[in-house]
Amino acid sequence: MKVKIKMNLKKFIRPDLSDLRPYQVKDVPHRIKMDANENPFDLPKDIKELLASELLKHPFNRYPDPTAKELRVKLSEQLRVNIEQIVMGNGSDELINYLITAFGRDDARVVFPIPTFSMYEILAKVAGVEVCSASLTEDFDISVDKLIAQLKPGGTNLVFFSYPNNPTGNCFDRQGIIDILERDDTIVIVDEAYYEFSGKTFIPILNQHPNLVILRTFSKAYGLAGLRIGYMIAHPDIASEVHKVRLPYNLNSFSQKVALKLLEHNRQVTAQISVILKEREKIFQRLAQLDYIQPFPTDANFVLFRTEADAERLFKRLLTEGILIRNLNCPGLLRNCLRVTVGTSEENDAFLNGLL
Repeated sequence: MKVKIKMNLKKFIRPDLSDLRPYQVKDVPHRIKMDANENPFDLPKDIKELLASELLKHPFNRYPDPTAKELRVKLSEQLRVNIEQIVMGNGSDELINYLITAFGRDDARVVFPIPTFSMYEILAKVAGVEVCSASLTEDFDISVDKLIAQLKPGGTNLVFFSYPNNPTGNCFDRQGIIDILERDDTIVIVDEAYYEFSGKTFIPILNQHPNLVILRTFSKAYGLAGLRIGYMIAHPDIASEVHKVRLPYNLNSFSQKVALKLLEHNRQVTAQISVILKEREKIFQRLAQLDYIQPFPTDANFVLFRTEADAERLFKRLLTEGILIRNLNCPGLLRNCLRVTVGTSEENDAFLNGLL
């Protein structure tokens, strides 16, 4: 009979991670999902049929192309950058992790404005890199002076900007970002996950600033959140360092094939984006007509709004009707704030009617 050994496993846990909370997505029953900034439209039928035929020929017993060369070539042509500047990732989260791993030395610090995408902080803490943040202004813009004050003198700084920012939806002051970009002690990462909805990008100045990194994803506008495909555009030297820490075969072969086919059939994606932008304007205007709600201007596929009513009660009221949005209510800039993802016309109408 084996003797059960008593062991305190907590002694193995890193002390700096003891208070870290994992990124959790609660399983909340719903009929309309408007909480995760996803594209409300599935892949067009003709593309699915094309992928189904490709699936029958696909060799799943072989490892994928380790650098996703064919996909990178197509992206380089569309973005007009060199293929050596592009690194693919299993979602842009993976690339954030790689950047922090590659450049997060003992003297490094990760800096970002708040509120923003939570993974910048989580991944920095997991890597054991010091984290500092600076609050946004009342109109959700960056304060360059506050951000600079958080940089580590004489160290390496990784400054992350979500552009447009999640969860506020706005693009930060461009010149302010450039001011920080012009420092020689800072790598600036501009996360353009929602670029297709804003049309605003830093790619035109990429070659002028070797310390600029741009992140993009197929999860939002391209509707491939279930496949986890992201990419990074940067100076070849930065890309080379990221390749050193990148896991082998990090992007599966089927995801590579689907992303490539979508790039080749970009017209359908553009049509979906056009519909989402029109529906976004409808949501914003209808929210602005309600005397107890203040919607905030947005460049993304979601709308942040503040309610004079109790945010928790409004969130639950919508949930009783099966409509799930994101409850961001917390003390500070997001007090009584909720965020709704732009859905289909029918979903948006259901959400708006639920507010009446």
